[in-house]
Amino acid sequence: MSVYQVNKLLHEASRDPNLAERLKTHPDEVFKAYRLSDEEANAIRNRQLRKLYDSGVNPYILLKGAIALGIGFPQEYLQLMNQPQ
Repeated sequence: MSVYQVNKLLHEASRDPNLAERLKTHPDEVFKAYRLSDEEANAIRNRQLRKLYDSGVNPYILLKGAIALGIGFPQEYLQLMNQPQ
């Protein structure tokens, strides 16, 4: 997993509402633009936050990216973080 690219995407999505919206509506285009692997794209698409965290994604960036993607904080975020892989 290219942790750098995932961190970059989530960070930029947290700062750019247009990117966050594109990530929700046309995720495959965004994943391709950021050159994410299928594994990375699927982890984001399927909200596998624990998998992203365990792969080394920065926890602060993961939280901000999750919020930008519409994942509720704290309850939904914590529930997703505690799901087994």
